[in-house]
Amino acid sequence: MYVRRSNMEDIPAMMDLYAQARVFMRENGNPNQWDDSYPSRELLEKDIAFGNSYIVENDEKNLAATFAFIKGEDPTYYGIENGAWLNHEPYGTIHRLAGNTSYHGIASGCISWCKSQIGNLRADTHEDNKIMQHLLEKNGFVRCGIIHLANGAPRIAYQFAGDSTDYRDGSQQPVSGEQPQQNYDPQTPDQSWSVREVPSGGRGFGIASMVLGIISLVLFFSFVNIPLAILAIIFGIIQLTRKAPKGMAISGIVMGISSLFLLVIFWTCMFVSAARTESTDNSTYYYEGSENDDASGDYYDGLYEGYQQGYKDGYYDGYYGYTPDEEFYGHTPDDSFYGYLPNDDSYNFHGKNGIYY
Repeated sequence: MYVRRSNMEDIPAMMDLYAQARVFMRENGNPNQWDDSYPSRELLEKDIAFGNSYIVENDEKNLAATFAFIKGEDPTYYGIENGAWLNHEPYGTIHRLAGNTSYHGIASGCISWCKSQIGNLRADTHEDNKIMQHLLEKNGFVRCGIIHLANGAPRIAYQFAGDSTDYRDGSQQPVSGEQPQQNYDPQTPDQSWSVREVPSGGRGFGIASMVLGIISLVLFFSFVNIPLAILAIIFGIIQLTRKAPKGMAISGIVMGISSLFLLVIFWTCMFVSAARTESTDNSTYYYEGSENDDASGDYYDGLYEGYQQGYKDGYYDGYYGYTPDEEFYGHTPDDSFYGYLPNDDSYNFHGKNGIYY
């Protein structure tokens, strides 16, 4: 048997196993501990995201058990009634343990693996869950009191404090008044198999993917973004194929793809803008003119678009050049000149001082 961290692809099989566990609990006098929606998919995803979810597989990759193992303070254990914890040293907590009943001793094997991670463990269970109570006590856990979940539901609290300290010397007694259980002896496990952790390979490629993805996203407008984004995607894919947390790898892949998409959009807009600017430049003519005939006293020396030629207050002096489509704005044989407004109304011009280029 092998134990490894769960990943998102394991969730369907895990939920099937939990469904079997709920049926087993109801058939054995414990109908109230887990309702039909516990544990929810969202809770399992959270366990996986924080690296607290584990599964046990056999050599054929068949799921034998699943559980949550969390190192650190559990908020529901801050208060305890009708007893006390054995100590206040750092501890690990076992939650949501479910095993396939086809594998004898699978639950004890999971607890043994947790003991190999840290020698101080805590757990809790429902008062109707006699099977779990027996399992914990058989594996050296001591009943310490009553704790309450976040919703106020009571649970029996247990703690395993290792084999080197005798907590039954009078300073800490089991609150139930039962005879003390024998300490767990790791040299004589009751199961015929051992649980070994499969190396996960770490998070190196996931971290590299996320960092490269962030940099490529910041530099999306630069062509340097291309190799960075490609590496982010490659490293992310490598991490996804490993038995290790995948959250950072997914983030790196998403950011890498997004940066390439933004690069295409950015440079497409730049090329379109440049093409429009060049087209505008090609249709612009210069006018160097004299005072116009409407006696306004204005002089015109500037840029005018092709459609504006021959149109400014109705009067201009001079010759008119060609627009890009080679339409000549024209003159009459007697050298008086006229242009056209957009509505084709013509105006006569007097004098010959201005030229369009």
